[in-house]
Amino acid sequence: MKKVRLTAIVIASVLVFVFLIAQIALTGANGGLLEFLRGQSSPSITLEHGPAKATGQPIQVGIEIATGQIIHETAPEYLSFALDTSQIVGGKWWDPAAKGVEVGSGDVHAPIFNFDRPRFANLVRALAPAVLRIGGSEADKVFYDMQASKGDRPEPPAGYKSVLTPEMFDNVTAFVRGIPGLKLQFTLNAGPSARNDNGEWDGTNARTLLAYAKRNGRHVDYWELGNELNLYWFMYGPSKVVSAEQYAKDMEVARQEVLDFFPDAYFSGQGSAFWPILGEPLQIIYGFMEQYLEEVGNRTDIVSWHYYPQQSRRGPVQSRKAAPGRLLNPDNLDEAAHWAKAIVEWRDKYAPERPIWLGETGNAQFGGEPGVSDAYIGGLWWLDQLGLLATMKHDVVVRQTITGMNYGMLASDSLNPLPDYWNSLLWKRLMGTKVLSVTKSDADRESGEGLALEFRKIRIYAHCAKDRSGGITVLAINLNQDRAAQIEVPQFSGLLQEAYVVTTDDVLGKSLRINNIQPGLDEAGRLPAITGHASRPDSAQIELAPLGYGFLVLPEADAPVCRLSER
Repeated sequence: MKKVRLTAIVIASVLVFVFLIAQIALTGANGGLLEFLRGQSSPSITLEHGPAKATGQPIQVGIEIATGQIIHETAPEYLSFALDTSQIVGGKWWDPAAKGVEVGSGDVHAPIFNFDRPRFANLVRALAPAVLRIGGSEADKVFYDMQASKGDRPEPPAGYKSVLTPEMFDNVTAFVRGIPGLKLQFTLNAGPSARNDNGEWDGTNARTLLAYAKRNGRHVDYWELGNELNLYWFMYGPSKVVSAEQYAKDMEVARQEVLDFFPDAYFSGQGSAFWPILGEPLQIIYGFMEQYLEEVGNRTDIVSWHYYPQQSRRGPVQSRKAAPGRLLNPDNLDEAAHWAKAIVEWRDKYAPERPIWLGETGNAQFGGEPGVSDAYIGGLWWLDQLGLLATMKHDVVVRQTITGMNYGMLASDSLNPLPDYWNSLLWKRLMGTKVLSVTKSDADRESGEGLALEFRKIRIYAHCAKDRSGGITVLAINLNQDRAAQIEVPQFSGLLQEAYVVTTDDVLGKSLRINNIQPGLDEAGRLPAITGHASRPDSAQIELAPLGYGFLVLPEADAPVCRLSER
């Protein structure tokens, strides 16, 4: 009897301990243990290959756009993108096979990135103006060997994991210099390998890179110190954690180092990683973002943070496992706004007027999820997050990556555009920088019932149109998998409209159609002209298939805040 009682006590104690650990992990989370458990199970929405099919009546949605004021104006580089430092130096990287869990920054080494490809230059040029960020976890493990000769691949010194040579750095800067409107952000090593025995940042090695860049005219627009310091406990162990107070001192030293060589450069502090549900993991112990901003204030030129809405199968820890239907839940999409609101509040309190960047984001953390992050279905998340964060006063969103792994916008080897490249191209060509307020009304329901799930799955955003004086562009997304949507804009009835409606033959495939035409590159790797379907209907409108989306350009809207002469 005593043995049974002892066993029960041990089991109970273990359960209490697990519960307490879970509560600590979830302190400050966007949802409790139940939401965390939901993130581990399969979502209620399941998808199969093929087109989504309507089984019910279309959802009728009316919208009204405020044309007299803007709620935010983004940077021209709002939609930007990254190459991981691993890709530049051949560091640890995710296994393309995605066979299972990987630790650290991945189980394989990336091939050193080849910038000398005309197709790549053409595809990047079409997305300018933009920022190319060189960063990621490997940035905090790299040694700068500015004495290495061309073709050399030196072994990293003790404590480092990879080496950046002049050839590698020149490849990056030369590529950026050759693309009009492209700017460069480079993340400096702030990890354990760049610290002395007292845990202070040692700029000796970074100074060799800065001196090389200055001496040889290698321009970098934005220098960033470190990557996701709030996860150092996870990457390097608790003994390597850097306090916000120490990092603030490091910032002072690093900022001065950069400005000594490049007085006109921008200098940015790190971007903390926010995970779905958890926010900053174990933030009650290792929370960093607010404390760092409080310490640093306006000494950072940019307030940056990182966020992925789900995690791939490669991740050793997952707060929300990636699945094809996971991000069709509007609550999961809106979580980006939950964390963005906190970032905006901290910016306003500690670093007022500094621009806010989502400095790293992708469809799924840990390299992306095969068949999700690189498929048509991932595009609904990407466009929604761009629209959402523009309303949350964000100035730049950096996509991880332009190419590489399953979250890239271009296929790694062929550089063929994946769905999110075409989505990004449409955004760049159609959406301007001025963000407008949109009000939705549900024509199918009486007042007070407009928050039904089907209605909430219709996502609407509006900007001043790109290079169209007075014009407006509406982005509409239908997250419903079994109902079409009809979106009307009555205030612009009878005016010219140009519709760009996106559909697919396979929601889990890697292609899409724009106005029923599949876009592609010609034999020379050049991009096609993409034209909207022009009409002058009695009521401005766009119709979306289940899991469809599109842009509606209203060039004759004559919105006062969108007139080019008033910029």
